[in-house]
Amino acid sequence: MKEYEIVATFLNGCAGEAHPQTTFEEAELNDPADYIRQKHSADFAKFTKEDLPDGRVVYTYRGTVCYIYEFTEI
Repeated sequence: MKEYEIVATFLNGCAGEAHPQTTFEEAELNDPADYIRQKHSADFAKFTKEDLPDGRVVYTYRGTVCYIYEFTEI
């Protein structure tokens, strides 16, 4: 298992990007995808994954509510 810092950002369709809700969490995970599957099992297939050059892994879902999860190994 690896330890990750997770930055979760939620953008509500009504408030838009002007009022994002951001939370921070640390968790031990085998795979960040498992975390997304657990939180959003019905919509997991709609998430896009991006591996950034700095090592972060970002999962994004854009719908009525936008979810962005950034995983940084610590």
